[in-house]
Amino acid sequence: MVPESPDRSSEQPLTQPKTRSELVNFIAAARSQGASDDFISKLLLSFGWPQREIERAYFVVYEELVGIPIPSPYGGQGESARDTFVYLLSFVTLGMWTQALGEIGFILINHIIPDPLNRSYGDFSFQVAFCLARLLVAYPVYLLLMRKILKELSVYREKAYSGVRKWLTYIALLLVALVGIGTLMAFLTSFLRGELTPRFLLKVLVILVIDGGVLAYYSQWIQRRPVQV
Repeated sequence: MVPESPDRSSEQPLTQPKTRSELVNFIAAARSQGASDDFISKLLLSFGWPQREIERAYFVVYEELVGIPIPSPYGGQGESARDTFVYLLSFVTLGMWTQALGEIGFILINHIIPDPLNRSYGDFSFQVAFCLARLLVAYPVYLLLMRKILKELSVYREKAYSGVRKWLTYIALLLVALVGIGTLMAFLTSFLRGELTPRFLLKVLVILVIDGGVLAYYSQWIQRRPVQV
């Protein structure tokens, strides 16, 4: 029998619910006193807790009990076409806006430190406008997609272990790493031949800063695990 929730008609409404970590602690304590999972779930539901938050708390409780994360229902072989689309589009837009940002850096370097042997830089205004157009379109789309991905990772903890997230992220990291390696090879080639110029050095720095930032962020991001909030 599920006890009725207490009468709150005379109480002030709660402006902030308990955190989920408190919910996890409550479930663990209730189970240690012999309460069944069914009773605890019904009690929390009658008290106003959403079903999804109760399930997420149980994810944490049982992961701690067995010492391993709950396995993904996709077996690491793939996931929905929707998730694949979102991740692919986020990485494509990432490539678009970072490439546009790097090209803007190159254009500025070419005009601040012009090459006396090469004056064919083209239309400066068109180049900048085209880069800004890509940046202003791709970057907001990328931010919206990443916000959606991060929100789903916080709500659906099992998505942190999905094969789609891991495979596509590591493929993106591979491409980013290859860009960095190729840039360092070009730098060393120019250095060993004695052809290193300030213009070339600045362009190398632009690439490495952007490439290194992306590599550092996603290397840390792929290692994240669900956090109790």
